[in-house]
Amino acid sequence: MDVWVACVTWSERILRAVDRIPGERRDRLERFRTWSMAPVTAETLLKTLLTLSIHALVLDAVARGVADTGALVRRLRLADIEAAATARPSHELLAGLPRLSEEDQLHVDALRVLIYDDASALHLARLSQMIRISLMTIAAALPSSDPICADIG
Repeated sequence: MDVWVACVTWSERILRAVDRIPGERRDRLERFRTWSMAPVTAETLLKTLLTLSIHALVLDAVARGVADTGALVRRLRLADIEAAATARPSHELLAGLPRLSEEDQLHVDALRVLIYDDASALHLARLSQMIRISLMTIAAALPSSDPICADIG
């Protein structure tokens, strides 16, 4: 499986798992409205930022010599994904991207604007924090004390 596609798949899976927790999706969409972000656009940016965070961790592992990237994504700790989304320099999330579909490229380019446009820094910070909140919420709902992607199912 293509690494980027695996990262997209897992970001969607994580967000669907969060949305199964009563009230979480409604609260997230309300936060977007409060922040003057169109919910549909914000959801797309959120998923793309989550995908980039997962992808950055996969690239780190490949650089360390891990070969089975398909299995690697399943073993990623939610805490590591959260750290990549919130603490890693944003420009690092854009490094090493493969050739993307036109749609994915548009989404990445929209995030690129948020990263490099100082006027958009607050929106990027809010999206990063929404990933943090979402991952903490799903982690709290899982039985593992240090959940990994595979624990989401």
